[in-house]
Amino acid sequence: MRADRLLMILLLLQARGRMTAQELAGRLEVSERTIYRDLQALGQAGIPVYAETGTGGGYSLIEQYQTRLTGFTKSEVRALAPSQSPGPLHDLGLGSALEAAFLKLEAVLSPHWHGDIDTVKRSIHLDSTGWLWTKESVPFLPLLNEALWLGQKVEIEYRRHDGQIRQRVIDPYGFVAKSTVWYLIGAVDGQLRTFRVSRVYAARMLAETSQRPLDFDVREYWEKWHRTLEASYTPYAVRLRLAPEGVQRLFEITDETVRASMTEEPLSDDWGWRLITMTFSSLLHAQTITMGVGNLLEVLEPLELREAIRAQARQIVALYE
Repeated sequence: MRADRLLMILLLLQARGRMTAQELAGRLEVSERTIYRDLQALGQAGIPVYAETGTGGGYSLIEQYQTRLTGFTKSEVRALAPSQSPGPLHDLGLGSALEAAFLKLEAVLSPHWHGDIDTVKRSIHLDSTGWLWTKESVPFLPLLNEALWLGQKVEIEYRRHDGQIRQRVIDPYGFVAKSTVWYLIGAVDGQLRTFRVSRVYAARMLAETSQRPLDFDVREYWEKWHRTLEASYTPYAVRLRLAPEGVQRLFEITDETVRASMTEEPLSDDWGWRLITMTFSSLLHAQTITMGVGNLLEVLEPLELREAIRAQARQIVALYE
C-alpha cells in the first residue's frame, strides 16, 4: 500500500540521514519514478524533505526533524517481543540495554500494542541451549565485543584444539553465536581467522586502531566458512559403551557438533550402560575425548582407536612408575 511505502521512506530518511532515489527504490522494490512521486507527496503533506544535487547528494529531512510515528503492525510487534528472551545478547552484557530499549519502544507505541507485547513475552521463549549441553564460560566476551565496537585491536592468549597456548593480536570483525557457542571472527596479520571465545584464556584491548573492512559481512563469511568446513570434513565414527555417570562427563568435554552426531542403540544391561555411536573429526580427536572420560567409557570400534588408547595408557603407567 502507498501509505505504508510513504511511512517507510520517512523512517528510512530519519534513520539513514540521506539516501538517493535509486537507493530508496532498491530498498522498497519499486521504480525510481514511484519514489519521486512519493517524495513529492511527502512534501505536499508538510514533511520537510529536501534534495541535494551533485556527488554525495540525495534526499534527506531537514536537520533536527524527528517523528514519533512508528507505524508498527501487529505482526512486527509480535516479532520483536521474543528477542527479550535471555540469550546471546545477555552474554554480550547487553541484557539491561535490551530491556531499556524495549521500555522506550513501549513508550512510543500506542497502549493498544502493550497487551500484544506482554502476551508474546509470556507465550514464546527462545532457548539457545540444547539438552544436556553445557553452557561455555566466556568471561572475555564483553571485552572483545567492546573492542569490536570501539574499533580497537585486542591481544589474546588462545588455547588451540591441540591444547597449545598461543598469543595473537586480532582485528575484530564480528561474532557468531552458534547455539551456546560463541565465535570471534577477526584478522591476524591480514588473514581471516575464527576463534572459539571459550578458548580465550586472557585478553586485553590495545591502543592500536583495528582495520575492519567497511563491507565485511559476518553472516556471509560464516556461511562460506561453514560450507568449506563441512566439505573438507571426514567423519570418524566411534562405537562406545558408556556408563550412566559418564554421560555428563562426555557432554562436558565435547562440542556441539560431536554431541549432535550421537545416536543410541538398544542395549540390555542391568548396570545401565548405554551403547552409542558418535562422530569425531579424526583419530586424535576421538582418542583425546574418550580418554578424558576414563574408565566410564569403553571404545568398541574402531580397533585402531582401542589400540591407540592402550598404547597411551601404557605410556601413562610407565611415566608414573
